[in-house]
Amino acid sequence: MTPVALSVLQQRSGLTLDGADAEVSGVTLRAQDAGDGYLFAALPGDKTHGAKYASQALDAGAAAILTDPAGLELVRADRRLSSMPVLVHPEPRSVLGVVSSRIYGDPSSQLTLIGVTGTSGKTTTSYLAEAALRAAGRVVGLVGTVEVRVDGVAVPTSLTTPEAPDLQRLFAVMLERGVDTVVMEVSSHALSLGRVDGCHFAVGGFTNLSQDHLDYHHTMDEYFAAKARLFQSGSPTQAQQAVVCVDDEWGVRMAQVVADAGESAWTVSTTGTGDWSVVRTVRSDPGSQTVLVGTPQGSELEMTVPLPGAYNVANALLAIGMVTAAGIDTETAISGLTAVAVPGRLEKVDRGQDFLAVVDYAHKPAAVEAVLATLRAQTEKSGGSGRIAVVLGAGGDRDTEKRPLMGAAAARGADLVVITDDNPRSEEPSAIRAAVVAGAREVVGDAEIREVGGRREAIAAAVDWARAGDVVLVAGKGHETGQEIDGVKHPFDDRVVLGELLDARGAAEAPASAGTLRVLISDRSGGIPEARRMVRELVTLAADSGVGSAHRPPGADSTHRTWVIFDEFLDTDGHDENVRCLEHDGLGRQIVRLAIDKVFAVGESIRAVRALHQGAVMEGSWGEESELLTDVAGTVAHLRDADADTPAPGDIVLVAGGELADALLAYWRDEAGIEVEVLTR
Repeated sequence: MTPVALSVLQQRSGLTLDGADAEVSGVTLRAQDAGDGYLFAALPGDKTHGAKYASQALDAGAAAILTDPAGLELVRADRRLSSMPVLVHPEPRSVLGVVSSRIYGDPSSQLTLIGVTGTSGKTTTSYLAEAALRAAGRVVGLVGTVEVRVDGVAVPTSLTTPEAPDLQRLFAVMLERGVDTVVMEVSSHALSLGRVDGCHFAVGGFTNLSQDHLDYHHTMDEYFAAKARLFQSGSPTQAQQAVVCVDDEWGVRMAQVVADAGESAWTVSTTGTGDWSVVRTVRSDPGSQTVLVGTPQGSELEMTVPLPGAYNVANALLAIGMVTAAGIDTETAISGLTAVAVPGRLEKVDRGQDFLAVVDYAHKPAAVEAVLATLRAQTEKSGGSGRIAVVLGAGGDRDTEKRPLMGAAAARGADLVVITDDNPRSEEPSAIRAAVVAGAREVVGDAEIREVGGRREAIAAAVDWARAGDVVLVAGKGHETGQEIDGVKHPFDDRVVLGELLDARGAAEAPASAGTLRVLISDRSGGIPEARRMVRELVTLAADSGVGSAHRPPGADSTHRTWVIFDEFLDTDGHDENVRCLEHDGLGRQIVRLAIDKVFAVGESIRAVRALHQGAVMEGSWGEESELLTDVAGTVAHLRDADADTPAPGDIVLVAGGELADALLAYWRDEAGIEVEVLTR
């Protein structure tokens, strides 16, 4: 990279230079990343000023600093930095894009740069455009939410649009690798914060607008205005050619913004008239659709989109319009769409189950509503039962107004709504869930609403609920591989977790091996409600497997049975001992009513455990349905008794967690030599 003099950067940027002139060959916002000869951009922040880290940047090799007047004072207060050159601007972020572009040789001017903005569909549209460009032989770079790709090589990223220095450096690298065309998602934050200033957009595309990011933009008009910077006259990021989807009122307004700039936009519509429009649907197959497209030239072409939903037809039309505006033959571009797969966008997770399971990034009310409508239509067309479960939450430290709207959208479109945690960030997760639940409960309808805090447990609840022909949608995080809680990002991938739970369900429903003892473990800390839930899980599993006297097919030779081995469950509601005894008594009665073959109550001297045993005896026919054992050691001793009636390979056992479960599993595996499979339900 050819170094650039600070005096050159001053030109037409409104910068003043404090100190001697110097040359810089790179730029960064992070002091620790400053290399030899770098310009360190020390910007003011909400909590601290970047200039406080200037000394660290100097140690890393920085040759100069870009900051504001307050930052200059902080720099000059440090004697080590007294002679360091400083470029000063009242609002340094506003010039950082242009400065970064100049330092890296204005790389976007040497590329065909295509920007996609809007609320929903940016990622899908970008992938579709990339595929169309590659079909035409272009060497393509992709900058997006999911990943950055440099001529097919994926580079993970955490921002929809990187900060200006990183973006311009990335463009320079793409040029070095032979890239000639770049497709990038352009967020409203990137436009309003100047991250894409200094970019030369050949084509700009607009998808749609719906409520999102109002924590930052405050109103929909402000949000729209940020997006409009890609198309407005006089904007430093105005695209040379605009392609706008006019399926919503905001698209119509955006087309008018282009017209007000004295330019003409190509319009795209799936529901009305446009330069690019849908003439009719040719066919709709599971997971794909073919439409007849009307073009600006008056021709009609068939276009197959390998994704469901009318909004994906709109995304595909927008992609074709953009790449055509970039000089690609339309028929060639359409041919490139057929094999597109977009990570975390209606991504199927198939483990051989008899229902559809998908993960989608929908995390805004309109997106949730659209994806549920798409899945409902697809399920009904394929002859499914039409039942849909959706698992979703809302992110913390973000637009709070959309939370109840997301819950309402889910309740209108699904049969089961499981509200859970998304990325709580620094907020209290239960407060976020409460807002989503409130919106869901305001909807008049038949949807079942559940609140399950743990995201894995919430997905498990939806998987357990599903039956043949149903749909399970896990929404909100899509491609993301982490969950941010209280400032810490924990590994979590909806696709991986959903796959694991589907595998576990498949294993649980598989025919029992005659040599395997299957064990379910109930969490004692969940109290009696958790115990009751797990008893029902046991009954469901037994029915699916044909195990237990109540579920054995007529004439079957199998003698495999169902068992419950419980000690005392913890109190979760502040009840006194008498009430807790009544609860344990009721639990014992429920176990017997549900035709479980036998219960061991462990803890002879504990009133609640004796109540559990007594309830089972009183509900039973002959008093043989339950045995009262002294303690954990006494239970293991009972299992050792060759003449005792105890669980055997092929049976299914539900055990209370903790010391009791640990002791029993150790006995069965290590002492008795029984093959044990612990089931995750």
